[in-house]
Amino acid sequence: MDKLLIDIVTQNSSEVIKSAGITKKDEFIDTNENKIPEGIPYHIHRTYDKQEYYMTSAQHESTSILIFKNKGKLSDFYKYKLLVGKKSQIYLEETRTLPSEHDYERGFIALYFAKLASNRSSKVFQISENDYQQQTPLYNKAILNLKISGTKDDVIFYNEGIIEATELSLPGISQVLSSLEYYRASRFSTSSPTTTSGGSSGGSTGGSSGGSSGGSSGGGGGGY
Repeated sequence: MDKLLIDIVTQNSSEVIKSAGITKKDEFIDTNENKIPEGIPYHIHRTYDKQEYYMTSAQHESTSILIFKNKGKLSDFYKYKLLVGKKSQIYLEETRTLPSEHDYERGFIALYFAKLASNRSSKVFQISENDYQQQTPLYNKAILNLKISGTKDDVIFYNEGIIEATELSLPGISQVLSSLEYYRASRFSTSSPTTTSGGSSGGSTGGSSGGSSGGSSGGGGGGY
């Protein structure tokens, strides 16, 4: 739980203040409401939604933990509790979809992508169809039908077109998806994919010449 939330904070960080201070006696608590000893260096993450989160160590490390000002119930810790309560609804993790034999026979596979809406430079990542259908206002999302069999030239031509079109609604997708992703050579030509329509609960809609539609991511998971 803590690692996931730390990943969320770091992915949403607009600024990191290194060597922000040293803990004082009874000044901070951890996620279990234990008091943090004095003399521990900490740094601060400022997120795109104008919140500040404190973590141990002078700069961010894999061992850093979230700590909170010990100022009573309506403290940073209270905001953290709210974040925990919303986690399952609004935070997505990367889920890659692999083609089935049926997909290769059909010639196409539907892929779903997400990206944090608050950070234009955040990385696009694959999500599941189920996550795509969820209400996730923190993310822009898109769906596209990728051509995965046929002649190599046709596959490249077709996929370059839909990736370029989806790039308009989900910038960065061209960096994580290639025109020959999952490609398998075939002697037989394939038909056009059935038009798939999808809407994102949280963002833009990306269409393509290949009948893909997208509503707009993601993590890293990571998440963060």
